[in-house]
Amino acid sequence: MLFKMMQFELRYFMRQPSFYVTSLIIFLLTFFASVSDSVQIGGSSNVNVNSPFAILQIVANMAIFSIFLVVNFVGSAAIRDDQSKLNELVLSKPLSLMQYRLGRFLGAYLVTMMVFSTCLLGIWIGSGLGSLMGWLDAEMLGPNKLEYYLSPLFYIAVPSLFFVSSLFVLVAQKFRSMVAMYLVAVALVVGYIVANSIFSDIEYRAVAAYVDMFGLSAISVQAEYWTIADRNTMTIGLYDELLYNRLIWLGVAVLSLATLALNNSHFLPQKQKVKSKAKGEGQQAEALGHRIDYKSGVGSAWSHFLMRTVFEVKQVVRSYSFLVLLILSVSMLVPGLIGSFGMYGTDTWPVTFRMVEQIQGSFGLLMIIVLVYYCAELVWHDRDAKVSEIVDSYPVANWVFWGSKYIALVSVLILLCVFGSVLTILYQLISGMATIELSQYVIRLGYLFVLGFALQGTLAFLLQVVSPSKYIGMGLFLLYYIGSIVMASFGFEHNMWRFGDTPSAPYSDINGYGHFLTAIHWYNLYWLGLSMIFAALSFALWPRGAGQTLKARFAQLNYQLGNAGRVAIAAGALLFVGSGSYIYYNTQVINQFITQDDREDLSEQYEREFVQFKDAPVPTTLDVKLDAEIFPKTRRIEATVVLEVENKSKEVIERFLVNKPAHTLEWSVEMSGATLGELNTDYSHAWMNLSEPMLPGERRTLTMSVARQTLGFVDRGSDTTLVHNGTFINNSELFPTFGYAQTKQIFDKNERRKRGLEPVKRGNKIEETQYHTQPLFAENFVTFAARVTTDESQVAMVPGYLQSKETKDGRTTYVYEMDAPMLHFYTMLSMELEVKREEYKGIALEVYYHKDHAWNVDTMLESTKDSIDYFSREFGPYQHKQMRIIEFPRYRSFAQSFANTVPYSEEMGFLTDTRNPENINVPYYVTAHELAHQWWAHQVIGANVEGSNILSEMLSQYAAIMVMKEKYGEHNLRKFLKYELDRYLRGRTTESHEELTLARTAGQQHIHYNKGSVVMLALHDLLGEARLNKALRSFIDDYRFRSDVFPTTLDFIAYLKSDATTQEQAFIEDQFNSITLYELKLTDVEIEEATSEGELHTVTLTVKAAKKHADGEGNEEDVPLEQMIDIALFKADPDDINEGDNVMYLQKHNITTGDNVIKLKVKDLPKFAGIDPFVKLIDKESGDNIKSL
Repeated sequence: MLFKMMQFELRYFMRQPSFYVTSLIIFLLTFFASVSDSVQIGGSSNVNVNSPFAILQIVANMAIFSIFLVVNFVGSAAIRDDQSKLNELVLSKPLSLMQYRLGRFLGAYLVTMMVFSTCLLGIWIGSGLGSLMGWLDAEMLGPNKLEYYLSPLFYIAVPSLFFVSSLFVLVAQKFRSMVAMYLVAVALVVGYIVANSIFSDIEYRAVAAYVDMFGLSAISVQAEYWTIADRNTMTIGLYDELLYNRLIWLGVAVLSLATLALNNSHFLPQKQKVKSKAKGEGQQAEALGHRIDYKSGVGSAWSHFLMRTVFEVKQVVRSYSFLVLLILSVSMLVPGLIGSFGMYGTDTWPVTFRMVEQIQGSFGLLMIIVLVYYCAELVWHDRDAKVSEIVDSYPVANWVFWGSKYIALVSVLILLCVFGSVLTILYQLISGMATIELSQYVIRLGYLFVLGFALQGTLAFLLQVVSPSKYIGMGLFLLYYIGSIVMASFGFEHNMWRFGDTPSAPYSDINGYGHFLTAIHWYNLYWLGLSMIFAALSFALWPRGAGQTLKARFAQLNYQLGNAGRVAIAAGALLFVGSGSYIYYNTQVINQFITQDDREDLSEQYEREFVQFKDAPVPTTLDVKLDAEIFPKTRRIEATVVLEVENKSKEVIERFLVNKPAHTLEWSVEMSGATLGELNTDYSHAWMNLSEPMLPGERRTLTMSVARQTLGFVDRGSDTTLVHNGTFINNSELFPTFGYAQTKQIFDKNERRKRGLEPVKRGNKIEETQYHTQPLFAENFVTFAARVTTDESQVAMVPGYLQSKETKDGRTTYVYEMDAPMLHFYTMLSMELEVKREEYKGIALEVYYHKDHAWNVDTMLESTKDSIDYFSREFGPYQHKQMRIIEFPRYRSFAQSFANTVPYSEEMGFLTDTRNPENINVPYYVTAHELAHQWWAHQVIGANVEGSNILSEMLSQYAAIMVMKEKYGEHNLRKFLKYELDRYLRGRTTESHEELTLARTAGQQHIHYNKGSVVMLALHDLLGEARLNKALRSFIDDYRFRSDVFPTTLDFIAYLKSDATTQEQAFIEDQFNSITLYELKLTDVEIEEATSEGELHTVTLTVKAAKKHADGEGNEEDVPLEQMIDIALFKADPDDINEGDNVMYLQKHNITTGDNVIKLKVKDLPKFAGIDPFVKLIDKESGDNIKSL
């Protein structure tokens, strides 16, 4: 019986069209994902398309969405007898119910697996055919090994789908409805996505590895630090977290099936709800009016429309599906509110713009679900309820039916956002927010969020109206959504191609809605016009009567439209074409729109034509005199800068390239003995031709003038440097730059190879001494003076000290001058902010901030004082008499250090909630880091060669960590360094080219920031703070403000080694010039308690250790390990920073390759033990360093 039922199910489904349609869809999805260059699988362009890791990712993610496959096959099989009214017949037969059920279940499950397996076939054929047809770069393909496909299939898909299948058999038994099962499926997918986001933080990953029903978190734990080489060759293994995860969920599946086997209610006939049906029909009659006499006229039509609308809205709001929707909204929204998603796992204040964006981010998928599901239910409700012929016979115009149902749909969208708003407002109140901006909820949710989906709803309605079934209508709308995403890969990137889309409109508390709403208004008019056409067609084609085929309805289209419909279509077409023309004029005539492909074509042409001038000499700036007029209301700036320049090269300068900045309307560059050539509009540059060549050492005056303003609006790439309140622009953005622009090159190595370009040079080699006379950025140290004018209500700031301030005719002029050398890297700011001032040791401290963002101002001032104390003591005097921190709008999320001035995004530290003492104090840390740049960048800057990033970023990281150590204690650095180590190890898994050593890093942030932090703390531990800081002090003293030569990492390493032993020098060399990794694991701890008073307890630790060197691809080789490494015992969890210094024992022990046994004598019993507990070494898996005893 068991095998016969399995065979029956297999034969049954293999005769169904859905079996072949779903198989084809899944096959095509993975096929096109494999052959498309625009789809990147595996996390890096270096990961092969058919690598085991890429296949694993596809299978794992497809398994999540295969929930719907389970519903289609296993779910439908479970309720088939009930739907076909065969339960009584089955029960009358002499058969084993358990075998009947299990056979049907296993048959449907096997069908599901057969369909799912086509995803592997899609990858196999796609990668093979893609190579043969030339669709794929052969370099992106590896060997097609069978084990790469089978391991994810059996370790991930088979158990995951078995659990989901068992779950949906129970769901089917409970609800006996396909609609209910699909709603549960949606809830499961949404809930899973939300849960993954909650457990994504480093502190929760271990728990997630066990509770993740699809095993993705367990995979992440096992493969989270796999390098490119690992991802291209290694398959997942069934051990540790993944093994336990699979056993847990297989156990749950077996229990589910056992519950089903013991419950016979599944075979009992479902009770017929006759009364409810009668009630439904009564409501229909009530909604339309039960009188037969029909009074024509506008008033009567509107009366019926209002009654019908009330009925439709009630039907929707009172439905079970709406309740499920609300539950889904809570499950998606609340975790994002209570989670810690700031930097280093910190909390942020729930300001209104964050709450609105939390709703938008959480509800985006729900809105699409509403359009797909409710449009189908509303259009097909009467036919599904078998009352359509009655309803259609009422003498009511089509627009009444369409309009009432459309309003019901929009009501769901609005109610969902209202519900989300109530939840977030309650959360704001509970969190202690004093300012709640209700207008943002109305405008940003209603106008900027719901409206787009509401307009798309007209398309969803039209597709349902013309479809022969609601499922086809659903499929067509989903196809539209997928198509709108795919279209961008074919050059259709402009928002005018994607129905309902508009340019982005970021909100800032400082600048409000800014200039972004203008474009939004026009795009909404554009889509409104198209929606009017869709709406008119929908109600004109509305199905009424059983015999009304689509062909017949099209034949009556003109009649059904009537005058009102024709006017609506004409008005919609006029609005669509008129607003579309205006959008096109703004975005592609007076402004420029370039697709990604066109941009890459231009980049290729630019490089081929001008790369020969990469090292051509250009003038170097010595002195800057700036005069700028900022007009905030019109977002315009007019500026002139007079430069004293010098030819610091050894060659004569006969001509050089001048690059025109973006958004510049007018520009001029004048230089004695030179003329500016014609502008090349393709590359936005011109040649400066010197009729009198500039000799080495010669100085001249060069004057540049610009007028920057965006006319009209753009589709993307809006200028956020120049805004109504919060202008923040630096000199390289405002003024022309000189020479070959490397930023215009293509950097993706696969794209370069496809276009026949040489591999990109990531940085000049240290050995190329000609670059040692050029700084890494900013050209040179200069003298600086500026005159800046802005509106009277705002404050204009540039580096330097305020010399005078004069207000006239509503405009204020500020004159600044710098009294010390500064990098040719300066900024201009203009905004209206509050300010807090303090004087500290003769230094004027100022923090400019938005009036509602005062939470962390005192913390920033405190960090500034502590940093000045530590840096001045250890590295030398602070070169300025002032330090300003200035909050700027959140369009950019960083803090940046200029001379005596630090612009600081409102997104970064001003909104951090520092009330939880368990969290890292991000504003304190970031302020210390940016202030450290006043020494490590603004006093000494590295040469324009590889590795020089560490001389500014790594050393600023170290300096900030030292300030944190003095403030919070060394034991509290563990949490910070765990994040740094994790970010480095994760960063190296997604290398776009290859990993470089610390000494030769080329703009790899995970190396010069995150790895640099850990390495510098290791040196701090090795050399001691005094010796390390002495070397840094000598280094900065020798290179402070030098312009004749700039240091390299080789120079820096020489300073570190200058006072180090031979063994210490070897460690320094190893950390900077090799990619060194450790594998340290505390495998066992045994405690022998003292037997009498006065004796000591014996703690025996077994440590397994290894040391490896890796190449740029991540291939590793073992190297001998013999090193003194920290061994520690703790009286409390070392991760609990509130416990204070809970160290009982901390000493270095000689650790060698293999197993190490360490015996310790202690007075008190420890609670935790560990090796390298304070993260001083690059350990590939630091999670197994600590054990709870």
